[in-house]
Amino acid sequence: MLPKKQRIPRKMFPLLSSKEGTTLENELFNFKFVFSKEPNSRFCFSVSKKISKSAVVRNRIRRTSYRILSKKIDDIKVGIIAVFRFKKLPKNNDEIESNITLILKKLKTSFAKRNK
Repeated sequence: MLPKKQRIPRKMFPLLSSKEGTTLENELFNFKFVFSKEPNSRFCFSVSKKISKSAVVRNRIRRTSYRILSKKIDDIKVGIIAVFRFKKLPKNNDEIESNITLILKKLKTSFAKRNK
């Protein structure tokens, strides 16, 4: 689980649902983020009922994703507010990990473009 300072509070959800921000996609999920003035990056995972009707399955996917992201979060140096929205049910944990890694690589390239 991510520390509380790296999770998105409910009051910030409207910021991510607005048209502002940048969206990155891959086969497993959409990743929407906005740059923040805070030094800490904040993240959340959203798994809709369209993915699985079972809350147990949805919560397991979210917990696994948070655990994987917590290992890779040190790579992100800029403050962002971001949400991962799952598009389909992942086959296994390796699929989640590889897709999170791909999105974080895309995120680094968008940081590089922004700073030029």
